[in-house]
Amino acid sequence: MNKKGFTLVELLIVVAIIGIIAAVAIPNLLVALQKGKQKATMGDLKTIGGAIESYLTDWSIAPMDDTWLTSPNAGYFAPFYIKIVPRTDGWGTQFKYMPGEDISLGDIYTVYSTGRGGHGEDLALPTSGDPMYDCTSLGDFNNDIAYSNGLFTIGPRTKK
Repeated sequence: MNKKGFTLVELLIVVAIIGIIAAVAIPNLLVALQKGKQKATMGDLKTIGGAIESYLTDWSIAPMDDTWLTSPNAGYFAPFYIKIVPRTDGWGTQFKYMPGEDISLGDIYTVYSTGRGGHGEDLALPTSGDPMYDCTSLGDFNNDIAYSNGLFTIGPRTKK
């Protein structure tokens, strides 16, 4: 007798195997997507920081407000210091800018993202208290990422 189809048991085994593969692959895919957004955000922060450093070279003081980051035409900043100012992070939340509070220390600045969560206006250290953190779960992408004075001061730990 010639069999032309699969038995019910064979189909159940195939469906179970596909389910197991999906259960492993989907969480890894979600983490990979978030890491991509995080890396894009870090790249944009570094680009903005480089433009601020160029501004510092010319004027010996960091911008004292965030109009160059929030205004539609980027004010005096674009296109001279940066061709196009990235306005939002990988998750669509507006970047934030904080100049140094002491004008005598005019070369101090921080530009940051509030991470995937996008909650809050103020910088917040991760719950561990360590400003550099590991991203091991989807919840870790809610942490802030800050670029200050030429380096990342809060953000994911990167390989050296």
